[in-house]
Amino acid sequence: MIDKSDYICNVPFKYTEVYDHKQYLCCPSWLNVDISDGKSIQSSFYSDKAKEVRDSIIDGSYKFCDESQCPYLNGLLNGKGDQGMFLRKETVSIEKLDEITSIKTLNMCFDRSCNLQCPSCRVELINYLGKERESVEIKLTELTEEIGKKIRRLYLSGTADPFYSKSFRQFLINFDPSKFPKLRSMHLHTNGILWTEQLWNKMHNIHKYVNSCEISIDAATKDTYENKVRLGGSWDTLMKNLEFIKTIPSLSIVKTSFVVQKANYKEVELFYNIITEIFKGTDKKIVVFFNKITNWGTYTDEEFLIQDVSNPQHPEHKDFIEIFKKVHTLPKVTHNITVPLFKPITPSII
Repeated sequence: MIDKSDYICNVPFKYTEVYDHKQYLCCPSWLNVDISDGKSIQSSFYSDKAKEVRDSIIDGSYKFCDESQCPYLNGLLNGKGDQGMFLRKETVSIEKLDEITSIKTLNMCFDRSCNLQCPSCRVELINYLGKERESVEIKLTELTEEIGKKIRRLYLSGTADPFYSKSFRQFLINFDPSKFPKLRSMHLHTNGILWTEQLWNKMHNIHKYVNSCEISIDAATKDTYENKVRLGGSWDTLMKNLEFIKTIPSLSIVKTSFVVQKANYKEVELFYNIITEIFKGTDKKIVVFFNKITNWGTYTDEEFLIQDVSNPQHPEHKDFIEIFKKVHTLPKVTHNITVPLFKPITPSII
């Protein structure tokens, strides 16, 4: 039996997610503690609340962590190894932890602008303008001028499309490597609709850093994509752009994600087949991630119960189980579907 108190998760000592008015030391679905002190990104990273979170990791209580949601802590406790996220407590000193504590990876979640209106994510089209965009620009300046010299990894972004957000797009087009001398990688999380060769060529200064991406798709047919789960999207445009994306030489890891819900669960096997066929023969690591739907406030409790087919109480749950059996152990597949028949397969760390 693995004792989590024997391990120290290193994420809260080097990682932060920055939102409009909040900041976290991990994915907030896994560690939901806002560490913002209202001053700056850097100051918040060392706030009293941040220290309290790190102390809970050091003392082994992990009292702020949701081990049922975090795939890495869950994986550790279920004997899947430390997955590179944990340090054995006897091999690291508190002084060493203090020494390494700094922002090395920053997830830029402070813009929610996106060209799509996906029901599982938002109830309206969001485009930051005016004061909202001014706030984004302030954070980008702070990132570039105050934190950039130490950053090793940038993540854009789980909350917006980096090619649609006006601020993020200009940041990528005008990216100045001299402001980020220790940067080693950049991860782009996008729906792929705007990732064209023409726009990509305008972002030439980031090419060598972009070695991983996640492309959110959620469908395997044109009808489901355009009319049910990715409102505002074009299936044909996406397919064309995926053909281009697979030729980008710097990309070594391509993760395609699929939020499993009532509208699309019957397409999971077809989705797997489409993605593996598109990227067949490339030298890239392909990850097909089936992600359990989360209620981000876009559904009432009753509406969410209708969407969540992984819930054993859902009237189509048995049908979902039979369909998901066909894909959950296939090569390249990861998922966080936590029902008795399926042990979660930890997503790749990208």
